[in-house]
Amino acid sequence: MPEFTRRSGNRTITALLAATTAAILTLGMAGPAAALSTPRASYPKAIERLSSYQPQKTCSPWAKPGVVDLSKRLLRRYPTTRSLGIVRACSVGGTSEHKEGRAFDWGGLSAHRAIDRKRVANFTHWLFASDKYGHRYAMARRLGIMYLIWNHHIWSAYRAGEGWRRYSGSNPHTDHMHISLDWRGARKETSFWTGKVGSGSGTPTPTPSPSPSPAPGSGSDDPRPEPTPPASLPDGPALTTETLSLSADRVWGGYTTGELVAGTPYLIEVHGTYGFSSKSGARADAECSRTTTSGWARDRSINPAQPWSDHLDVYVDGHDLYSDPDTNNGSNCDTRTHTYRWTYTPSRTGRVPFRIWDPNQFANNSGALTVRVIRATARDDMTWWVGAAAGQGVTSPGALQGGATYEATVTGTVDVGDHVTSDAECSKPTWDDTWSRTAGQDWSRYDVLLDTSDVRLDPVGTDQNGCDTQTHTYRTQISVGTTRPVNLRVNDPAFHDNSGHLTIHVVRVTPVTGPETLTLDSTSSAGTSSQRIYPAGQALRVHASGRYQFSSDIVADAECTSATWDPTWRVVRQGLSDGDRPLGDVTVNGQLLSWSPDSGSSSGCDTDHGYWVTFTPSSTGPIALALADTAFDDNSGSLTVTIEPAG
Repeated sequence: MPEFTRRSGNRTITALLAATTAAILTLGMAGPAAALSTPRASYPKAIERLSSYQPQKTCSPWAKPGVVDLSKRLLRRYPTTRSLGIVRACSVGGTSEHKEGRAFDWGGLSAHRAIDRKRVANFTHWLFASDKYGHRYAMARRLGIMYLIWNHHIWSAYRAGEGWRRYSGSNPHTDHMHISLDWRGARKETSFWTGKVGSGSGTPTPTPSPSPSPAPGSGSDDPRPEPTPPASLPDGPALTTETLSLSADRVWGGYTTGELVAGTPYLIEVHGTYGFSSKSGARADAECSRTTTSGWARDRSINPAQPWSDHLDVYVDGHDLYSDPDTNNGSNCDTRTHTYRWTYTPSRTGRVPFRIWDPNQFANNSGALTVRVIRATARDDMTWWVGAAAGQGVTSPGALQGGATYEATVTGTVDVGDHVTSDAECSKPTWDDTWSRTAGQDWSRYDVLLDTSDVRLDPVGTDQNGCDTQTHTYRTQISVGTTRPVNLRVNDPAFHDNSGHLTIHVVRVTPVTGPETLTLDSTSSAGTSSQRIYPAGQALRVHASGRYQFSSDIVADAECTSATWDPTWRVVRQGLSDGDRPLGDVTVNGQLLSWSPDSGSSSGCDTDHGYWVTFTPSSTGPIALALADTAFDDNSGSLTVTIEPAG
């Protein structure tokens, strides 16, 4: 008993305590030589060294196979005892091998009953006894036992020479024994199972004694024969965005098809509810749950033996998905759409599992959750749909760059119930053809929200009360402080009766420097577009040079034409029009502009066929160039167009 200071004045007390402790711990040591059944009839001389201290460093709350097998052998050998669990939720405070599935709480014991003290003594004697080769602690070494806690005492393999030491943790462990295994033992890779000694058993080091406080587990008949994750999965493509269904009745939930990249942030969205028992009203979502007798709560233990635990959460790759509600009801739960989001940065590259944490059983669960994983890296151009019935909105398939400016374009109309049709900014009832931003009722609520906040969008074409009643297209510029995805939704508190969707297009506005040169083919009715994205409001200088064959008897440049019957270059030519629309000019974003000749000629035409114009786009996007013509099959030649910032 090294903890007791052996001074002459208390030698009698020390000896008495040592004798009492020895009596308690060795009662019944004359029991069976083999306390547990073994998978092998005999073992070779080679044996593992005593385990080093390997504390919990990650969280992978599934029962490891060596721990499961050891627990079953204990319960078969001592059938009146029971399991108090192997795994523990990651959200529970403190450090414990339970969170890595490497610890077993052997329950149904009482340190106050002689029969239970004898059971523990038989088991520990079997662990510590020397084998026929003279190896001390033989079975503890072959199993990979790291430490044991029982009745105010702890035995550590890495301090085996000190024997049982006083344990002063908050849980005295008088009603169960805590058993922790090292990683090789937990994975069933030691000689107890394989008959061979592998590498990496570890050497005892003077590591400080751990002070875990493992408490009783689920109190159910765990460990169940649960499947363990495969050692490796087939490689998948790099994940950009993926949606999977997480069945509540499956112990192992599901794996992503794509691979997550270590160190890369991902936005995880979980939506929906499921039943966690056969009782009516017992429902849960990604973070919260309710019972038949209580409302939605964030941290709920559904097993009396684990009153401190947070059950029914969603885990990703063994990590508790501690996420934020889309709409907070005041208790950090989303009782409106049951949607939660969390930014997760994996520490490894590969496909990852999602799992619902249920400490009881999965067979009586029902339903599924929808999980969406989005790679939260910046993208310059994204398009997605926003369904009007999605009360939680729809998040972009990538991130906006923090500090950058983007132009968002929203197009389309939706049915928002109550006989009302809406677009991104305006709405109208079926009994009135007038579109309005603020109609007679509160129809302004049907605006599009960006991250739950209203944002004003400007119509591309305004022809009625500030609304675009022709194309129902609106634009605005947005920016975010940090690189992250954004969420858009139709602002309607009663979204369940909605239908239809809006189309969202977001493009990054990049300051333009230097010229861009394009070739405008006169035979193409579609014209050409710039490769660059030009921001709305930035003045541009557009220069066009060259000439082309407009028809068999007319030659044209960007502004003027010359005919065989009238070789003079003219800005306006009689008869060369399509109604009120002059033909032969170059259009910019569909607009006919007045081009200025490079020579400054008063006639408006340049004999060297060079022209320029200042153009300020009203929306962010590429610049479209085309020829004002009605027939292109008799054209030939091309013009050269250069675009650059004005000034």
